[in-house]
Formats: sequence, structure tokens, C-alpha cells
Amino acid sequence: MVWPVAESVRGPSRTAVLTAVARDLYRQQPPPLIFDDALAMGLAGADGPPLGQRLRRDVPPAHLIAFCHWVCVRSRFAEDLVEQAVAGGVEQYVILGAGLDSFAYRHGDLLDRLRVFEVDHPASQSWKRDRLSELGVNIPNRLVFAPVDFEHQTLAHGLEGAGFEFDRSAVFTWIGVTMYLTLDAITATLATIARCVPGTRVALTYNQPHHALDSFAMAVTSTFAGIAREMGEPFVSFFLPAEIEELLRRQRLGDIVHFGSQEARALYFDGRADVAIAGAQRLVVAAVMSPASST
Repeated sequence: MVWPVAESVRGPSRTAVLTAVARDLYRQQPPPLIFDDALAMGLAGADGPPLGQRLRRDVPPAHLIAFCHWVCVRSRFAEDLVEQAVAGGVEQYVILGAGLDSFAYRHGDLLDRLRVFEVDHPASQSWKRDRLSELGVNIPNRLVFAPVDFEHQTLAHGLEGAGFEFDRSAVFTWIGVTMYLTLDAITATLATIARCVPGTRVALTYNQPHHALDSFAMAVTSTFAGIAREMGEPFVSFFLPAEIEELLRRQRLGDIVHFGSQEARALYFDGRADVAIAGAQRLVVAAVMSPASST
């Protein structure tokens, strides 16, 4: 099979479209659903419906279901974390590599207490804003597009330019991105987050190396890593849980919580072993520590 290759920065990445389509495909599963993104296919644009058709035709059903489950688990987990942060008084939320994320357009109930920053390439954001306009979706007053072109500016500069306040607590999510980045790029982003005040939290995903996977997780990740590669976005970074934890701690990030497919079944699916969830990618949550507690 031949998948659409990545375009230039005129629009969203092909894998951003892929995950938006996965969120929509999940909506077609029998209820109850743990996550419902009614904007996903609309945001995917013209490429969305044919990509969904190709996935259903060319990907083994068990692999596709497991992938869609995990894509929605990680979104639900991230949004639960944000809701908890808002309940605790946090007023800033940064979505790193926002892509076709639709949090701000589905959670108007939180935006009276929360300022949301969507970080992405400026051309991708321009495309997304046009798409939102075509869908008749209003941009909330407390949503800030934080354009960052990493060839010409740092994340810190982009956040500061968008009005983010490093001296106030925040929550960051960084979902479905690190596997496309080098270790240096991942480390630089974590170092920027570590500039925030103690208590600021980040939830990020990372992919495990093949030798750490069981046969089903290996089969699913091989399918979707192959699709991403053919789209022009190959996976380049992999971590074991202990390795990602060490990387976080080196940046003064602690209170670490790990979350994967087993934890997802327990939290969201009543412990049902028959719920297929892709297992190559995991979530980890960490908090910025004070200098005294990190020594």
C-alpha cells in the first residue's frame, strides 16, 4: 500500500491527520466511549475520509482497533490531567505540537478559568485556523496560537511572545510527538518546561524499543510505524520506562507517574483484558521540582 507522503509546512503533518482520523474511527465503536471528538474528521480536511477508508481496507482490524483505542486513551488521559490541574487553580495549559487537537473547542466550560496555548509551526496553524473557519468553529477568546518555527526561534521565545508566564504554574501536554524527534530536541523542550515554577506538570508520550514489546504490540507498532515512515515521518527516538525517567530527572522533573495499556484498561475499561490497546507507546507524567527537592 502507498500512503500520502508528508507535504511541506503548508498544512498539518500527515500523521496529525492520521491520528485525527483514528479519533473519528473510535467514535464508530460500540458505546460507552471514553473519548468523543466530534471535530476530528472535520479538522482532518479533505484527506480525512479517504484515509479512513484506506485504513479500514488495508490495516488488519485488530491493529486498527488497538491503535484507535490508544490514540483516544492518551487524549482522555491528557484532558483528565488538565481538568485536575484547573480544579487545583492552574490557569495556563500548553499543548506542544498541537496539530489537529480540538481541546479548546470542546471545553468552553474550562476556558473561563484557563488560558490555552497551542504550539505548532506557523504555517500549520494558519491552515488549521482556515479549517476551523470553514467548519464554523469560533476560536475562544482564551485560546492563544503560539507559532514556533524551530529553525528560527526557541520554544521559550515562542511561548514568551504568545504571553505565556513562566513564573505562574501551568500544565503541558506533549502527545504523539517525541518519537519523531532527536534526543537533543526532546531534551531542549524538557529544559524549557523545567524553567516553569515548581509544581508545573507535563504529560508526554514516548515509544518503547522493539525488544521491550510483546508480539501483539510489536505487530501493531510495525504496522503504524510503517505508515508513518511512508508518510515521510519516521520514528527516530525510543526509550524504556527507566530511560525516559532518567531523562526527566536530569531536567529537574520528578513525581513521575507511568501509564500504559495495562493501566488504561484498569482506569477506563473496568479491567477488561479483551480490550485491545496498542502497547508500544506509553505516557509519563512529571512535575517541575524545587531546587531543594531535586538534590
